[in-house]
Amino acid sequence: MDRIGRLFFAWISAALFVALFAVIGCVPLPAEPPCPEGTEQYDEYRLFFGRNIGDAEGVSDDDWRTFLADTITPRFPDGLSVFDAAGQWRNSQGEIVRERSKMVLILAVPDSDAAQKLDEITEEYKRRFSQESVLLVTDSACVKF
Repeated sequence: MDRIGRLFFAWISAALFVALFAVIGCVPLPAEPPCPEGTEQYDEYRLFFGRNIGDAEGVSDDDWRTFLADTITPRFPDGLSVFDAAGQWRNSQGEIVRERSKMVLILAVPDSDAAQKLDEITEEYKRRFSQESVLLVTDSACVKF
């Protein structure tokens, strides 16, 4: 093979090599493995509600029960779980604040309007009880009822 033939062959080989990797780069990654047989995919939401207002506990048990009944339950009537918790966080002055808390666990079908409902719940809690924030953790879960 003469010099021009070798250069042409090298150029074609390089072009094919680049094209091969371009095509491989377009292959989608495998999807997340499906849930095991007998379970369904759900979105899992955990909300953490502090019960202090300022330096004192301000959200009483009665206040919490009322908030649960008039704000959370109507938005998620199919079910939820409530847990007592002990939380702590650093405030804007750098101090560690410890407080009794409530954690609410909600499972919802993916692509539901849960995100909007959760925003409404957190905004109402912050407004009603003068809270700086409500922690929301979102995850995916395989569920069997």
